Amino acid sequence: MYSEDDMILWSMINSMVLDVGRLEILAFSPENLFQVFKKSIELGINIFKEDYKKTLEVLNSLKDTPEKEKIRTLLSDFKLLKSLKKGVDLEKIIIAEKNIKMMTYFSSNYPEKLRNCKIPPYVLYYKGEDIDSEKLNFSIGIVGTRYPEGEGIYEFTEEIIKNLKAELQYNISGLAIGCDSIGHNITLNYKIKNIAILGEGLGREIYPKENNDLSERILKCGGTLLSEIPPSLSVKGIYLLQRNRLQAYLTNDLLVLETGNKGGTITTIKAAFSEKRKVYIRNISKNHSNFTIKNLSKLTFITSYSDIKKMKTPITKPVTLFSYLFP
Repeated sequence: MYSEDDMILWSMINSMVLDVGRLEILAFSPENLFQVFKKSIELGINIFKEDYKKTLEVLNSLKDTPEKEKIRTLLSDFKLLKSLKKGVDLEKIIIAEKNIKMMTYFSSNYPEKLRNCKIPPYVLYYKGEDIDSEKLNFSIGIVGTRYPEGEGIYEFTEEIIKNLKAELQYNISGLAIGCDSIGHNITLNYKIKNIAILGEGLGREIYPKENNDLSERILKCGGTLLSEIPPSLSVKGIYLLQRNRLQAYLTNDLLVLETGNKGGTITTIKAAFSEKRKVYIRNISKNHSNFTIKNLSKLTFITSYSDIKKMKTPITKPVTLFSYLFP
């Protein structure tokens, strides 16, 4: 019911940003916006093409909230919508010029792992190879801080990947410096394809620029650069935070090398828990200090591949987190 142009428009609205003091926030709550989108599908109403009364039918079926009113205001601003629709043509020009591919929520090759999640992207813009949805079931997401301090992080990651290489099809991460780059490089060394999820449009320069060569290597090795952000838009902090959920949504297991008590890695972990992904965290004191005893029971700290192997092996007696850490 929604055309590709309509879906680009949805992705543009989802990426609208407001400046609040020194902060940048999304203009609309992604949860509420997707709720409107989903309800419009259920009612068979294209809110960009139907009479405004039909649009109100969609909105009136939702609970009254401030966010609902913000969306109502947007959809009643016909001048703004007309301007946004012209913007779709600009995005299509960039898509053609930069050889960007796209799949929408309705595409047959859209990953089911995303479609079934809480806030799926309306459009996936990508470069490189098509993503094999079945192979996503044999994936890992290696993430962490941009400035790791723990010693032996490279050796730890390589030992894990060396032992998992036979079953791994993808590493999924965010192309950031630090832990993301370590994961990308090691998995590429073991001939595992990579999906790098970006916090900017694919028509812009790679961010961070230090990883431009790494992005080229990912493509050369049969991988994919992926973004839900329309191609014309440059990187923003809020986009980087939003992309973190996609890392958790797409992967099967999440491997956290090192994290601070704030930042992108924490949002990725939360998204992984919400979608019932398995989260492994490198067993170092810095990682332990960033989690309270209240949520410790949800976490699985590991020191080597043998810890993962134990958890994947059937057991005959109850085993707790602490029995792994302190046998």
